[in-house]
Amino acid sequence: MLKVTDTEYQTELDSIWRKLRPHLEWARGFTLAVLFSRHPAPVQALKQRLQDLLSINTLPLRHFVLQQPEQLEATLAAILAARPLGDKRPPLWLELRMDGDTQRRAVWQLLARLNERRFLLERDVACPLIVMLPAEFRIDVPSMLPDLWSIRSFTADLPTPEPNPAANYSENVPALASLAASRELSAAELEWRRLWENTTDKQRLSADAAFAALDAAMERMDYVAAGHVVEQMSPVLRQLANKADAPDAVRNLSIILNYAGDIDQTLGRLEEARAAYAENLGLRRQLREALGDSPQALRDLSVSLVKVGDVDQALGRLEEARAAYVESLGLFRQLREVLGDSPQALRDLSVSLNNIGDVDNALGRLEEARAVYAESLGLRRQLREALGDSPQALRDLSISLNKVGAVDEVLGRLEQARAVYAESLGLRRQLRETLGDSPQALRDLSISLNKIGDVDNALGRLEEARAAYVESLGLFRQLREVLGDSPQALRDLSVSLNMIGDVDNALGRLEEARAAYVESLGLFRQLREVLGDSPQALRDLFVSLNNTGAVDQILGRLEEARAAYAESLGLCRQLRETLGDSPQALRDLSISLNKIGAVDETLGRLEEARAVYAESLGLRRQLREALGDSPQALRDLSISLEKIGNVDNALGRLEEARAAYVESLGLFRQLREVLGDSPQALRDLSMSLDNIGNVDNALGRLEEARAAYAESLGLSRQLRGALGDSPQALRDLSISLNNVGMVEQAVGRLPQARGCFKESMELAAKLAAAYPNIPQYANDLAWVSARLRALDSGDQLD
Repeated sequence: MLKVTDTEYQTELDSIWRKLRPHLEWARGFTLAVLFSRHPAPVQALKQRLQDLLSINTLPLRHFVLQQPEQLEATLAAILAARPLGDKRPPLWLELRMDGDTQRRAVWQLLARLNERRFLLERDVACPLIVMLPAEFRIDVPSMLPDLWSIRSFTADLPTPEPNPAANYSENVPALASLAASRELSAAELEWRRLWENTTDKQRLSADAAFAALDAAMERMDYVAAGHVVEQMSPVLRQLANKADAPDAVRNLSIILNYAGDIDQTLGRLEEARAAYAENLGLRRQLREALGDSPQALRDLSVSLVKVGDVDQALGRLEEARAAYVESLGLFRQLREVLGDSPQALRDLSVSLNNIGDVDNALGRLEEARAVYAESLGLRRQLREALGDSPQALRDLSISLNKVGAVDEVLGRLEQARAVYAESLGLRRQLRETLGDSPQALRDLSISLNKIGDVDNALGRLEEARAAYVESLGLFRQLREVLGDSPQALRDLSVSLNMIGDVDNALGRLEEARAAYVESLGLFRQLREVLGDSPQALRDLFVSLNNTGAVDQILGRLEEARAAYAESLGLCRQLRETLGDSPQALRDLSISLNKIGAVDETLGRLEEARAVYAESLGLRRQLREALGDSPQALRDLSISLEKIGNVDNALGRLEEARAAYVESLGLFRQLREVLGDSPQALRDLSMSLDNIGNVDNALGRLEEARAAYAESLGLSRQLRGALGDSPQALRDLSISLNNVGMVEQAVGRLPQARGCFKESMELAAKLAAAYPNIPQYANDLAWVSARLRALDSGDQLD
């Protein structure tokens, strides 16, 4: 950036301000402006102009600075806690600077996490955000926040003034670093202190002065100071609100309660935050009764309900969260009736429906979730008709399609899921044509391709799945070239490599799978170096190590597999120490223990395997107590019981094994009642029945074994009918036929046994011919062929 003369500098700065100002004054929600500067003078000048503009309207400038790396979490939380002030949307000002590698890393992390929370910025913050960055960030910033960068409304490089030896900038104009380090009380806070100390009758104090001081304290991230203002003014406003016919006082009390809730939520005091939000909600209801159903009253009440719902959701109280979201949805429907089908009303209603769908999804109420997602999808189609093929309308529609597709996928409606994913993919190809190869367009297209690949994978169309994954991988490599080694670019590329590895693994191309997994693992190690031991970095590395270990395990490199799993287990224990007994931390740890146990089991270390399986089982019982009978908790517990049963079976403890299998079977039956006949529910139940059949067979209870195997066979046939001739469906059916055939042979029903083995051989031959590179299919064919020949010749095989 070239230095300019004083006149040129002022002219250029005036021009930038004129262009920036409409983006701030006309904003109806979240907008992003990104400014770059090599000098503190234009930063201070623009900030002062903005402060003056806001002061005219008695609005605060909400100013955030990342002063030290340790303040990253507090800065992020403070930004996300910001909200519109009534019907006003004063902008947020965020200053970031580079001062050494540690600070640079903190800036990267903050930008990446803001980028990940675009939805919260749009839905909750809903105010303009000005991000002020040093000029050297100009090249890198698109990679730091690709999602947000793609929707920015304004960008500018601030001019650099001509050096003036007569001016002492270190005194007259604070440098970016000293601005960032300032912890002095703001003018609003000093004025509040003066008013508080010099006003005898506290009820005469201006609530707006208190709110301005609160905004200033929270902008400095001084939540102790902000809490002190709340403690001072809350009793005063409460006394005023208790007077008859005082709606303004009631509203002021509700506002300060919102501040109290925001402070508590930022500091992690969720119960206290909920209490404040709940009292605020009561006041908003009171105001609605007093003022009627004005749009402002309805909107205020709806926002209060969302705040309560968000805290309940964070606390794991999903039913309470849903109740709040449902009531909020009713108000948005009412607002739509009043305001008509304005784009904002339609979009608000669509977002509200998605909130309910997300909770229903988490609760396992998939049909209910799909219904509200489908209604939201209809609104977004309507928005597209109203607004045309604008990028925002197309992207919103594609997101809604993906939500519907995700539920269909879980419900086993794979063809329906693929259809909506394909429509979403078409929209994202259209967005790429419109926007060019922007980071957002490339990333969205990659994600859509991955979703198509996931469904094709589940349908057994492995080559088609791989083709989608390969195209997606190419886009992620292109993104890395454009954006450099940003955290998001590295992570996306690593995840994409894992997907290709998974398909190559399923196709029996184990060395190719391992190569993809190893490249992915290297990227995740690189990410950990950049981001430090963040929970996401540790968990990504844990998943990647597990993938590498799994291939080594299949290839018979058991010690290498165990080493990878052991490193993964160490990361999980570290995550648990960091996060506490969160559901994700407990589940990850249990998965890691199971993988170590599986290798020990293969190596014949059965007692060691049982010990780690037992630890995993204890964690999953703990998870069930914490989460209730959610589908995930039930399935995880069932799988752990199966593993314990398998080891007991191998150790000859057949009755203990059967007890574990029976408990597991009961849970799988319960899951089927909840989820219906989804492919996963049917397959889990079928395999559980096979385990019981195996133990009964070993115990000589042949009729009981046959009953279990026969029920499993019926489920395998049902699965083939639902999924078609996928490799998994065909092999499962072949194994079920073998199990029934063996019992029929043992009890002397040879024609029935022969029929089972013959049908099984036909299926095994079909698989072996289709997938000649997978040894398992050839082995299956050899086994059943030998069994059928022995049966025909009258020989007996074990």
